[in-house]
Amino acid sequence: MQLLLAEIRKYCWFIAVLNIFLLAFIIYQLFYSKYFWKGNPEKKVIIEEGKNLDGIIILLKDNDIIPDPLLFKIAVKIAGKESQIISKSYLFKNGMSALDLIDLLTDKSLTQFIKITVPEGYTIKQIGKLIEKKLSLSKEKFYKETENDSLINLLGLNGRINNLEGFLFPDTYELQTSVSERSLVFILFNEFRKRVIDRGLVRLNKTDADSNLLKLITMASIIQGETKIVSEMPVISGVYYNRIKKGMRLEADPTIQYIIPDGPRRLLYSDLKINSKYNTYLFKGLPPGPINNPGTDAIEAAINPDTHEYIFFVATGEGGHKFSENYQQHLQAVKEYKSNLKKNGK
Repeated sequence: MQLLLAEIRKYCWFIAVLNIFLLAFIIYQLFYSKYFWKGNPEKKVIIEEGKNLDGIIILLKDNDIIPDPLLFKIAVKIAGKESQIISKSYLFKNGMSALDLIDLLTDKSLTQFIKITVPEGYTIKQIGKLIEKKLSLSKEKFYKETENDSLINLLGLNGRINNLEGFLFPDTYELQTSVSERSLVFILFNEFRKRVIDRGLVRLNKTDADSNLLKLITMASIIQGETKIVSEMPVISGVYYNRIKKGMRLEADPTIQYIIPDGPRRLLYSDLKINSKYNTYLFKGLPPGPINNPGTDAIEAAINPDTHEYIFFVATGEGGHKFSENYQQHLQAVKEYKSNLKKNGK
């Protein structure tokens, strides 16, 4: 009998230990098991006011933040946090556990930041597509906010431009995840003011300063569109100023890229006939406004062009450009460019 009782005790002890391990495994799976998704290691998701727990869980599952809606719901309820989830923008990082998510979603003191780089030469439309992808903002709302009359007026350009193309500074920004389309436009615009106007690159307190600002940023945007090689920018700037002095059309390809709906792409001869004031193959002088948002190097090149006699330039096919003082030299440079393309199989 004692032997039987001993066996029963051993069996009960085994069952108890097994249950402890099973409970530990369940708790681990519920709270501590990390989930890794494919693709971007960070995802921005906005939890709107009024969403209940089920709606939040569906949102997280749809964005592939959690693997199993039921298990996450159980975890939230066991933690007693179902009524404590805060409605706002969140940045979720790959490899978070349910406990990490619950802590994140209920932390009142938390402020998150996300980095985004706006490349030099991006247009408003390109920035809009970028922030839609990276920040989950509306590109349409962003476009609308760039038409802000108050900010345009700060530049003295009311009635001269329709939006802030050219005046949104390209750089790397660390933004709160709660950033809105309006606040983002202000941040990019304010950086332009700090880096260009406050630094004294362009002064707004001179006669005709607003006109000077518009011309300089428009020229800078064309230079930015032509090259990413900083050493070439003042040379290209000099080419365009030389052409303006001689009464020649600028014939700048980037201005055509700006008006074609499916650009950037290789230009066609028919593109050069588009009836637009931005078409510098048809109209002399600068276009009505900037064609992208240039960086400091391009702006400085527009302000301080190199002095030379070049009036033509063409790509070499190897990354840079070849500059010419007359049409015969230019034709030879074009011939060399085509030869390099053929040589490289392009």
